[in-house]
Amino acid sequence: MIRSNDNRQAHGAILIEVAKLMAKQMSSGQKIINVLHLLSTWGSLYYSRILLPNYQTRELEVAYHHDLPPEKVSLGTYTVPFDQGLTGYVWSSGQVAMVADVLSEPVFLTRIAEPIEGSKHLIGYISVPIIFDGKPIGVLSTQRRANPRRRYADDVDLLRVISSMIGPVLQQLRRRAENISFLPDRLDRDSGRFVALCEANGIIGSSKALLSAVKEIDQVKDSDAPILLLGESGTGKEMFAGMAHRQSRRRDKPFVCINCAAIPEALLESELFGHEKGSFTGAHRRKQGKIEQADGGTLFLDEIGDMPLDLQAKLLRVLQNKNIQPIGSDRVRHVDFRLITATHVNLNEAVQDGRFRLDLYYRLNVIPIALPALHQRQEDIPRLTQHFLNHYSQVYDRSVYFTHDVLERLQRSHWPGNVRQLQNVVERAVLKADGQCVSVEEIEAVLGAEALTTIEDRSHSRQSQEERFAEGPGAQPGAVATRHYRRVCEADLSAIHHALNRTSGNQTRAAKLLGLTARQLRYRLKKLENPHHD
Repeated sequence: MIRSNDNRQAHGAILIEVAKLMAKQMSSGQKIINVLHLLSTWGSLYYSRILLPNYQTRELEVAYHHDLPPEKVSLGTYTVPFDQGLTGYVWSSGQVAMVADVLSEPVFLTRIAEPIEGSKHLIGYISVPIIFDGKPIGVLSTQRRANPRRRYADDVDLLRVISSMIGPVLQQLRRRAENISFLPDRLDRDSGRFVALCEANGIIGSSKALLSAVKEIDQVKDSDAPILLLGESGTGKEMFAGMAHRQSRRRDKPFVCINCAAIPEALLESELFGHEKGSFTGAHRRKQGKIEQADGGTLFLDEIGDMPLDLQAKLLRVLQNKNIQPIGSDRVRHVDFRLITATHVNLNEAVQDGRFRLDLYYRLNVIPIALPALHQRQEDIPRLTQHFLNHYSQVYDRSVYFTHDVLERLQRSHWPGNVRQLQNVVERAVLKADGQCVSVEEIEAVLGAEALTTIEDRSHSRQSQEERFAEGPGAQPGAVATRHYRRVCEADLSAIHHALNRTSGNQTRAAKLLGLTARQLRYRLKKLENPHHD
């Protein structure tokens, strides 16, 4: 239950943050999107949207929104004729309109409302005109839970003020050409299309680094050439692979994923190629492999750099002749699929170390696409933060918001774990928040705790032997260690033994200390103990 006084205090805090946003050096579209995020995360006003007029079709179209299903937006589900429905009334009359329960209001077009978790199907709706120079130039609409203890008048007052602050920004963005198009963060038509493509695939952001990767994927959408996604862990490789599949001519066929590092070596061959019943101990029934499941569609092999050498040879044969032979079968099956692979491993160095086949590398590296680390697209951090904040506030039924100072603090962080680490920090902050507002001090505590679970920042002092081992040659002093790779040498053996001693022989924890996967640690041990080991 939200008391009226609490609600008004939250609204006052929202207006202060909106004023700060309007003074920030960022694009006008980004300012509007951030305002809509604030309405959700701070004001419990969900699915906010700004509709602008298309005078050719005489309809109001969604130009900016928070968390509406992208596919519905692209299909025009929320489009409203000038003279129809509650939103049409607001546009044509310049008056505020609201309903406590959209399902019981005959004038409301219920198809443009979205269910709110915990609302028990009672959805309130508020729509206010955006006025500039005495005339409506758009409509701001939002949803809320139909809570009789929460005054609609307070929310209406807040939205009136917000709309008056948005009005001048929208006026600057208006396009008076025949075919009006409003897209957030639009630098040009292509950039706007790529932003919409990101939203449709659940990828949040509009930075140049992000859109450059999206553009590369879009350019090869009609090709069957293999794509190799490169980048650090946590940069969203599976989401980009899914985007590439959904943009391709194979979009109606299966999209099959497998993480080569997450499956034990003994089981990986069966997962990829399948097996016949009775082909080995435990094979109680026939199993179709992932490659065969992807027939006609797309196969995504994540962490391909961790695939064992013997399986690399078998995968190469499949790519050459498009045939597979399940374990224990004497029949060959033809498969047709597009291959997308991903890795955080430096495959050039892996080839030099003998851990990756050169001929397979050439097969995979047809269209390499580098995905930016989060610190390379810092301007996307506020939007990502607000997205995760809204999600976890609803999941845990908490009313939590971040101050602008907190968002700036998060934006300055390096994020070695990328988007996945940011998501963890936001979730932890929501759960540990003492009140509604998370302060800079509280987020610093969360960041400090998070740092204990990641590889330490080496901005101080001299490095230990394990640290030099993890960083490899050419590392810059003060850089956060990531998984670099180099040739195995005798000096590494003492570092590995020291790490194992520190972890009481636990190879997984020792590998983490060294910045390696457990499989890579085992490989180095074998290589050092038997120099002729391949």
